Amino acid sequence: MKTTFDLKALKPLSFSLIIALLLTISFTSCKKSAPVVTPASALNAINAAVTSSPQDFYLDNTKVNASPLAYTQSTGYFTTTGSSQVTFKTSSTGVVNNSFLATFTPGQYDSVYFTDDGSVVATIDDRTAPQAGKARVRFINLSSYVNANVDFLIAGGGTLVSGLLYKTPSAYNDVTATSAFTLNSAGTSTVLLNIHPTLAVGKIYTIYIAGTTSATLTYNVVTEN
Repeated sequence: MKTTFDLKALKPLSFSLIIALLLTISFTSCKKSAPVVTPASALNAINAAVTSSPQDFYLDNTKVNASPLAYTQSTGYFTTTGSSQVTFKTSSTGVVNNSFLATFTPGQYDSVYFTDDGSVVATIDDRTAPQAGKARVRFINLSSYVNANVDFLIAGGGTLVSGLLYKTPSAYNDVTATSAFTLNSAGTSTVLLNIHPTLAVGKIYTIYIAGTTSATLTYNVVTEN
């Protein structure tokens, strides 16, 4: 049987109540604010320790890496938020080598480097694009052998970074993609290491120095974008 509703047949009070209810619902809906979305931060964990066993990297109680991180290997950037316990463990034994509480800034890119003396060096990674036709490079000395201030020079050119402190990242510099560099004792012409990285236009890099002896002194390149 077909049922129909005749609004004209409703009592005036009932009709008024319906209109009032609809207006209340509409007003309440308009007052609802959009949920606040906090942008995630991004973190990259790198094993920069020449002499280390492969490492596992944990954020709180969660292991991030699928395979153990051998020297020079990294997790690649992954998203995280808020504060977390950052831990490097020897993969084969589970021994904790370094662990600390870190707070991550929303929308920021960060890296943590595990070094030969068991310390962890954290950096803020700037994703600002280089100038047209250039690559962007910064340096950090993590070598326990060269644990003093150093300079970085453009090979055949002038000083690019002067008096860089041990375990401290330099500022970023825009360079030609074919550039080579030298690591020098601060304020001297003494070349400790020749650096010939493979760079590409438009890319951003950190070049870190590692090694515990003159024989193992070397550099590695981390691509950040």
